[in-house]
Formats: sequence, structure tokens, C-alpha cells
Amino acid sequence: MSMPARLAAVLALAAVPVIVLTGCSSDSTTTVTDTATTTVTTPAADTTTAAVTTTTASTVTEASAPTRCANGDLDVTLGQGQAGAGSAEVVVVLTNNGMGPPCTLGGYPGMAFYAANGTELAGTVKRGGTTLFTDPGPSTLTLAPNGSVSYSVGFTSAQSDGCENTGDVMVTPPGATQSIKVTTTGQNTITVCEGQPITVSALVQGSGGAPQ
Repeated sequence: MSMPARLAAVLALAAVPVIVLTGCSSDSTTTVTDTATTTVTTPAADTTTAAVTTTTASTVTEASAPTRCANGDLDVTLGQGQAGAGSAEVVVVLTNNGMGPPCTLGGYPGMAFYAANGTELAGTVKRGGTTLFTDPGPSTLTLAPNGSVSYSVGFTSAQSDGCENTGDVMVTPPGATQSIKVTTTGQNTITVCEGQPITVSALVQGSGGAPQ
């Protein structure tokens, strides 16, 4: 082969692309991250709520029980009397005059008897009933303001020697040490006879006296 031909062949070879196969050995490295999740439990603060008991002091006003009626709490009058079969009755009424609160009375009142000229009459008093009324027996009674209790007085209606009519009577409420003076007139006059006791019932509610 001549020099020109050989040179042409070398040049032809030089024009052929040289393909170099490069083996791409790509070692893929997988990184595994072992993430351990650690749960840390923090104990909750031991919050103890103390139950606080609040005591509210309330002022309770209790109604006090009525006390015994004083003489100054009372008005004493005489009610309508009646007579029959030689006996007579006069009703004595004790009224709360309303100047104070309710008050109580109970039991048998005391009595003393005076003539119109002021002389004390020798009348004796016994407790009980007569043919005109029945003794209810003692009990405690409440008198509201302007409320009344009463009792019956029994005596002989005969007018004879040794008997005298009253001009005034002195009424001693149960439990009291002082008496209240009441003037008697007409049908409310009490006849006091020697040897004949005056009968007095226990107090009853109202102004009508002891029941028949």
C-alpha cells in the first residue's frame, strides 16, 4: 500500500467515533435510620384540690315562746251572768290589751270580794263547777293581742240574812302576786253568803266562760 493510501486509511480510522462503554457501577447505598421513638411520660403534677367548705353563718331568729301575761298586759271586765235553780254565774274576762306581744295564762285565778263601802267580805273560794257550768280543768292558753280568756264564778242567788252583794272584786291572774280591781254592777254583782263558798272555774279560751 502506498503512502498516500495508508495515510488515508489512518485518517479514516481517526474519524470513527470511539465509544467507550463505561460500566456505571453505581453502588446505591440505602441509609436506614433507626429512629427509636422513646416516649417519656412525665408524671402529671399531683394537684390535689382541697375541698373548701365555706360555712355561711346565717342568723336565724327564732320566735320566742310567749311569756306569762303581766297585769299590765290585761284588761279585766265582767261578762253577762245567768241564774237558775238558786244558783248564779258571772263570767270574768281577761283580755290582752294589745300593748305587747302574745302572752299566756292558765289555771285558776284568785279572787277577793268587797262591799260597796269598801269592806272586805268573808267569801271563801273553791275550784270546780256548779249546776250552771263545768270546770274544764287547768291548761295554758295563749292570748293574742286583743284576744281573751275567761272563767266562770258560781254563787248562790238567794238573798237572805248573812248575804251581801259585792261592790268590787279583786281578780288575781294565775301566777300573779298583784290583783286587778273590777267594779260589779247589776247582773254582774256577786252575792257573798256566809258559809256558802264561791266556785271558780279554770280559765278557758274566749269570753264566754266555762262550758255548761
